[in-house]
Amino acid sequence: MAGFIEQGQWQSFLNDFSKRNQFRPTRLEILGDQGIQEEERFLPLVGVSFEPRGAAAGSVLVTMGGESAQDSRHVEHTIAEVQRIAPIIGQTGFEEGLGFEDREGGKTLLLLERLTEIPENTLV
Repeated sequence: MAGFIEQGQWQSFLNDFSKRNQFRPTRLEILGDQGIQEEERFLPLVGVSFEPRGAAAGSVLVTMGGESAQDSRHVEHTIAEVQRIAPIIGQTGFEEGLGFEDREGGKTLLLLERLTEIPENTLV
């Protein structure tokens, strides 16, 4: 991952990212010893936040699905001891997600998905 965000900017960067991409469909992938593990797919992004203090200091929380914990589609994923955050920019120059690296070198990818459009001529 290249183009890392400075740690002092994480909170504001993630707030802005969340606002720009709220409700976009996502895919969350964990890259580890067992290869790529897909944790979820096509849930809408609710938000990404950084915890600078307290018991969870240094962690990032990715929230997807419904807007509340009562929604059955609600998923929260915590990335502990984050060391680096990088935006993922596609070939077209548009934002396609975020990459996170934790203290142990584990990587998590939050990818913004594109839903396939239904051609107009198939609608009756």
